[in-house]
Parts: sequence; C-alpha cells; structure tokens
Amino acid sequence: MIRNATRIALTGAVILSASPFIARAQAPWRQVYKDSDVTVVFDTASLAQQSPGTWTTVTSWDYARPRLTEQKKQYSRLVERAYVRCSPVRLKRVRSTVYGANNVLVRDEGEVDARDQMHMVWDRPKSGTAAKNAFESVCGIIARKAGSRSAPASVAPAKTTPKKATTKKS
Repeated sequence: MIRNATRIALTGAVILSASPFIARAQAPWRQVYKDSDVTVVFDTASLAQQSPGTWTTVTSWDYARPRLTEQKKQYSRLVERAYVRCSPVRLKRVRSTVYGANNVLVRDEGEVDARDQMHMVWDRPKSGTAAKNAFESVCGIIARKAGSRSAPASVAPAKTTPKKATTKKS
C-alpha cells in the first residue's frame, strides 16, 4: 500500500515538474483567422513541402452559422487540404470534407486525382476575404517554419554584394 502511494506521489511529481515543458510545446492546430462568421485554424503538424515554393496545408473552417452544400445539407465545419504558394498567395484546393453538428460527416469530396491536379488553376483569394487573410497568415507561419528548411517563395533570399577585387602594385 505504501509502495503504491509512493509510486503515485513520484508519478505526480514527475508530471508536475514536466508541466512547464508541456506548456511551452506549441499545439499543432493554430488559429490563423477569426471574425464574426468564421474561425480558421491551421494544422502545422501536417505542413509539408510539395515542391520548391509549394506547400501542402490542412485548414479547418468553423462557421458561426450553418451553411448548405449543393445537396441542401447543412454543415458547420469545412476541413480542406490545399497546395499553397505564397508569393503572391495562390491555392489549389485538392480535398474538402464537411461536417455538421457534433462533427457528423456530411460529405467527403475525396482527393483530386494527381493527373487532374496538374491541370488545375492556381486560385488567388479575393482581397478582403477570410480566405485571403487566413492564407496570408498561413504563409507567415510557413515562412517562419521554413527557416531551417528551404524557404518558401515569399521569403526573398538575402542579397550579397560581391567584394571588389584589389589589385597589387608591383
């Protein structure tokens, strides 16, 4: 009985001492935009570089009021996988899944076939929209995360000026 109490106390002490480290860890889902109609969060853990300057992102769009699909079914959450380029912000939406109340699946569009993705147009979000603001924030996160990896297109490389050669007089 005393051993169990000691184990519990030690386990509690370890958890409490580790809590400052746990608190500093960054959550994988970060809020990138919020207004009275929508809250957008970005899954930083799923961020992957597709090709130079192109990133795969997953965002979740939580709507304050239910919306309707083309089939007249209500949904309140859209989870979207998109390829993103950041200079300027451009998107290829390659998967959309919508959920209703209590996160009940309403519709999953499935992934766009890779052969079709090549022919898709890069969409530019309209100025002043939630999409424009959200994906600009996403690009800011990408730029910070890419510091250790290859930088996205929105981050200009530092310019260096070549040193002038000095000539020796003999």
